[in-house]
Amino acid sequence: MNPRAILPLALILSASLHADLVKEVPKSQRDELAEGQTVVKSTDVAGVPWPQLSLYRVVNAPPDVVSNLFTDYDSAPSYTPGVIQAQVIATNPDGTKDVRYTVKVPVIQRTSYVVRNSYLKQGNNFTVSWKLIQSPLAKKSDGSLRIEPYDGNRTLMCYTNLCVPITNMVAGLKNQALVEAKNTVLALATEAERRANKAQ
Repeated sequence: MNPRAILPLALILSASLHADLVKEVPKSQRDELAEGQTVVKSTDVAGVPWPQLSLYRVVNAPPDVVSNLFTDYDSAPSYTPGVIQAQVIATNPDGTKDVRYTVKVPVIQRTSYVVRNSYLKQGNNFTVSWKLIQSPLAKKSDGSLRIEPYDGNRTLMCYTNLCVPITNMVAGLKNQALVEAKNTVLALATEAERRANKAQ
């Protein structure tokens, strides 16, 4: 079950673009962040079997490369683990897009779900937020990817997600969900860095 859209969190308002993401990272883990490690914050949410996850990572690529990568849906299967297809099925009057993801999942081999993506850009700060529209495995799944300059030509990104599985049968997969969230963040960073190096 790929967290790129199955496991996401809450719509980010425009005010969030003015937030300094690094301040959200515990001081004790900022050295890890600067060294290129993924820092994970996990928060239990009442009534939800899976925790809210926020993953922070510094990417050695400019913010525009990272934001353009995430919205390059056609290429998602080439670098994102478990993604078979990412297809824009509707572009709405308000600028949001409905995207259908087909992904590999344990036991049932593959599944598809639809999310509605919203985009907000101000200067070099960028947020894409998504809300689940349809899924056979989740009741609710809202999330966001926030991007802002870090230092020099690097980017700090925060991938946040919260999922409410449709039955308790999949609630036990929360550890796997964390692994997949980490893999997705790493895949985004690796591909963004590859594209940035290629452009030089």
